[in-house]
Amino acid sequence: MDSVLVPSDVESALAMAGFRAVEVTGAGWLAAALDGSDRRLELHVVPGVVDDRTAKRAVRLRDVRYEHLPQVLEVLDLSPGRLGLVVEHVPGLSLAQIRAARAPLTDGEAATVTIPLAGAIEALHAAGLTHGSVSESTVVVRPDGRPVLTDLRGALGGAGDPEADLRRLVTTVLAQMPGADVHLVAGIAGELTLRDGFTELLGVPGLRAGQVVDACFRATEPTPVRLPDAGQLASSALSTGAREGDPARRQVGTRRDERARRRRQGVRLTVTAVAAVLVLGGGVAGWRLLGAQAPAATAAAQETPDPVEAAIELSRLRAEVLGAGDQAALGAVEVVDGPAYRADSLLLPDLDGVRLDGLTVDVQDAWLVTDEDTRGTTDVAVTSATSAYDRVPADGGAATQVAASTARTVVLGLRWTPGGWRVWDVRQP
Repeated sequence: MDSVLVPSDVESALAMAGFRAVEVTGAGWLAAALDGSDRRLELHVVPGVVDDRTAKRAVRLRDVRYEHLPQVLEVLDLSPGRLGLVVEHVPGLSLAQIRAARAPLTDGEAATVTIPLAGAIEALHAAGLTHGSVSESTVVVRPDGRPVLTDLRGALGGAGDPEADLRRLVTTVLAQMPGADVHLVAGIAGELTLRDGFTELLGVPGLRAGQVVDACFRATEPTPVRLPDAGQLASSALSTGAREGDPARRQVGTRRDERARRRRQGVRLTVTAVAAVLVLGGGVAGWRLLGAQAPAATAAAQETPDPVEAAIELSRLRAEVLGAGDQAALGAVEVVDGPAYRADSLLLPDLDGVRLDGLTVDVQDAWLVTDEDTRGTTDVAVTSATSAYDRVPADGGAATQVAASTARTVVLGLRWTPGGWRVWDVRQP
């Protein structure tokens, strides 16, 4: 397959989290874990800047939990004018792919898609957000038949309005159903069909999610969506099709000079409500930036035999090391060349000379995590929050005010070394 150059800011952000881009998607990049596991996530690029409105949308978007929406793991300030939306990878086929490989959706299948997605749109609206880009390419049906409304870039950007989201959903599903001669496949002529109900809805002012759901149940009973088999997908050339219906998804690579330039420049990550060092699920190597004053911790902090006490002190010590920009001191906190060490090695160049005035970290709780799959580490969950502070650039320019963070919990994977406990990786509990 053709290779595609991954932008340095995207590559850096993924590398810090222990991932690498493997495929281009319509919304951004699909990334695989560097540790060889089957973990996947997606990073979608959104044009925009970090301002108060964007920050508030990012916080609300991360807090939304709904079965038929992908979970937003983090929002990043990738580089000037580019935000990164890190989301759960949703495996499956888009409506566009399904429709290209098989006959139109029946009324029951259309209801199965529409009812939960109307609820997903309502969940976004309840959080003060809109989706903005509902289409046959953003509706994905998982292998188990559950539909998911993907591509939340519009929600972060503030596009669209609540009523428009619902109208797009109705028109999108309607386009995947049979035409006006629906009676030939749906039942007896003159019988109420879902097409009739959807057509009526499009003329209703102030359309609400409950009305869409009611129209579905009045017309039909939901039935499972029949997914195309491998032969149908192959015949329609969708086995290598992109979610957006573009040509084949392409494996991505990087150029040697781009990797070198990335190492020189680092990724521009700002610790705010909207932009934080990656803290993602399932063995992610990125850290929330826990800044502090000048280095003051001692070796005894890591040499304690109690892993919980060590995790607390290592969290604080790491903040001091990053605040001082001392890469040589990273080995006193992290296992050299481990996932966490590699992540911070990429972060430090961008912090060179930057002052974080007034930043403190509060470790609120820590406890040992018992897990049969230890990955060769002793795992400790740490809950912490950062204070408000001023980020003063190295060139002496105007300071940027950064709001205090809410408490977040990560799991530190510790390994015992000749110097005591060191951090191997970081993941979400």
